[in-house]
Amino acid sequence: MTEQAATPAETRDPVIRHASSHEELVACFPVVSELRPYLQDAEEWCERVSAMTPAGYRVLAAWDGDRVLAVAGYRVMENLIHRRFLYVDDLVSATGERGKGLGAALLRELSTVARGEHCWRLVLDTAATNANARRFYAREGLRDAVVGFIKPILEGA
Repeated sequence: MTEQAATPAETRDPVIRHASSHEELVACFPVVSELRPYLQDAEEWCERVSAMTPAGYRVLAAWDGDRVLAVAGYRVMENLIHRRFLYVDDLVSATGERGKGLGAALLRELSTVARGEHCWRLVLDTAATNANARRFYAREGLRDAVVGFIKPILEGA
């Protein structure tokens, strides 16, 4: 009888679950900082999450053990354009994990959350110049249906 080798970490399916404790949020920081490089450190990230939590901000992550592979920050909102909707603030996979289906897995779970929250839509924004993200979102069933505008108020914004 031959023993089989343990499955390498790269072939295990990641676990999709929320990050809520301080330690879990700190574990998310290296991935989030790839999308939001202006964040100075994990403590600033945790402070910002804490400040947004009363408005419903939550963090969903793809985990391999204690290691975070991808992160989605979101909140359930309501307005007159979308009615009740799930807004994705942040969606990013770690550089070495891109192309492995983690973003798609997070979007699937976010859609499940949205249905459970009785949302009409899942909504997110991306830069008009981010062709890779736009192709990815279209492939995942999101429609390029809204044109947004911004007006910087503070210098450097």
